[in-house]
Amino acid sequence: MTQQQYQELARRTLAAQEENREIPMLTREFPALTRAEGYQIQALREQLVLDQGHRLVGYKMGATSLAKRRQMGSKMPSYGRLFEHYQLPEGELALDRFIHPKLESEITFQLGKPLKGPFVTVPDVLSATRYIIPSFEIIDSRYEGFQFTGPDVVSDNISASSFVLGQQRVDPYGMDLTQLGATLYIDGEDMAYGTGSEILGHPARAVAELANLLWEQERRILEPGILIMTGSLTAATALQRGQRLKTVFSMLGSVELHII
Repeated sequence: MTQQQYQELARRTLAAQEENREIPMLTREFPALTRAEGYQIQALREQLVLDQGHRLVGYKMGATSLAKRRQMGSKMPSYGRLFEHYQLPEGELALDRFIHPKLESEITFQLGKPLKGPFVTVPDVLSATRYIIPSFEIIDSRYEGFQFTGPDVVSDNISASSFVLGQQRVDPYGMDLTQLGATLYIDGEDMAYGTGSEILGHPARAVAELANLLWEQERRILEPGILIMTGSLTAATALQRGQRLKTVFSMLGSVELHII
């Protein structure tokens, strides 16, 4: 594929997000598209967003839990970008800004020190972490029927759409993050539960994986202050109007939304 084709595909997926509409998978037109090429498209997509005056504030990891890999048929983790206009406050969330949104309960890390691949480890991540934060991510693939291959989803910024941070900021020093639990309540009913161990065995391992992948694919480092969403502790939940969702994290507070 040519650089011009990569640019066109970056514009195509971004336009679908901005116009709130579905598009066919890219691999229908380009069946030989690879994940590495998907990251090239994603990087070009980022530049288009930056050219609009937005800021990169973080990254998100996808397919880091067994539940999510089973749900989406993914075999390996991947990463996408988060921008400042993706962040929404707790409170009401309007569904009309999405195509087919799903909600994920996640542990978000904020770095206090830089992380540079390719050999970042869990202890490196914990040493570099300023806070962990309770959070929701609202994912919203632009592909028809929420169906895609690995190269497709990477090209589409791994379905990144919006995120919500809870109020708590916790220094993870001395905490066993593998045992940090999260219970999702929908309209007051306990619907799902997961622990940090669901995320590649330890949520900090998702951050390490990101740092290493980011260096491998783009020769980038994770800067201080950056946010990293580590992936859903449970399977993603389809959103419906009228729902009240709250995830309570042990040792980390909670985050909640009312869907309108």
